[in-house]
Amino acid sequence: MIRQVCVDGLRVALLIMVPVICCGPSPARADEAAEIVKQYPDLLEGITSFGAAVAGDWLYTYGGHKGEPHQYSIENQSNQLRRLNLKEPGQWETVATGPRLQGLAMVAHGGKLYRVGGFTAYNKKGEDQDLRSVADVARFDPETRKWQELPSMPLARSSFDAVVMGDALYLAGGWAMGPAGKKWHDTSFACDLSQAKLRWVELPKQPFQRRANSLGEFDGKLYVIGGIGPDGQPSTAVDVFDPQAHKWSKGPNLIGNGMGGFGCSAFEVGGTLYVSTFGGLLQRLTGDGKEWGIARKLNEKRFFHRMLPLNNHQLIMVGGTSPQAGKNVKLRVIELRQ
Repeated sequence: MIRQVCVDGLRVALLIMVPVICCGPSPARADEAAEIVKQYPDLLEGITSFGAAVAGDWLYTYGGHKGEPHQYSIENQSNQLRRLNLKEPGQWETVATGPRLQGLAMVAHGGKLYRVGGFTAYNKKGEDQDLRSVADVARFDPETRKWQELPSMPLARSSFDAVVMGDALYLAGGWAMGPAGKKWHDTSFACDLSQAKLRWVELPKQPFQRRANSLGEFDGKLYVIGGIGPDGQPSTAVDVFDPQAHKWSKGPNLIGNGMGGFGCSAFEVGGTLYVSTFGGLLQRLTGDGKEWGIARKLNEKRFFHRMLPLNNHQLIMVGGTSPQAGKNVKLRVIELRQ
């Protein structure tokens, strides 16, 4: 059965009920991770394409799309920074507000949150869509509960991802939307978060153009995973940037068909890089970095979600959607078997 979905401004035809694992190696056992029940409260509303990070004992989410698929408007974008205590889970609380954004990235460093990019809808429901990517960067201090504006990115950017490696914030992928149309980025940037004043440094030109990708770290290298290209084709491609050698190289493709890399989410936990993909697979990169294995087939399929670390042996799945079930408000914990 063919079904149309539209996420982050793109309509994609999906073939439902076809196994996602169609080819490729799977050196890892599919029982290397287990889903466990933990009594975390649901999200206050279903969201996709949002920012999320864990800082201290708190899980934070910011912004996101909360309306019907492919309906982008002021009313359908969140401007809420919300958090949940992971040690003593009670209720979600709104700790601050800001611009209405989706397609943004958010990371944690030094106990603070960094909100990067995204896009804002300027149209109301029923009006022609007016979607504009932003270059804004801001830091949130949980102690003061206030945002501080930081030096903007050199270019407006949305539908990308960011990751912290040491003290450095890296961003890659994405595009810029505005009245003049869409520009696919072939640039990546980094900045040192330990410096009093942020300065964005451009990396060597990307050998790819993809958005709706994820970023991860492994062995001191930056992994740009999956996404979709200007030709409208979802991709399982992986590109790797080595900060020491200052150059890009190709990494191993994800397992599965192209949709597996679209709207995926990645994070390194306990020295292993994991990726949660569209078809409900939790994939892990082998220790030599040469191929992906299947750690587990998850009970729920999600994309345009966030997968974050609880500790060195647990991951938590937050938000996202699936063509079959729609937006997912449940939080699921994945126990990684050592």
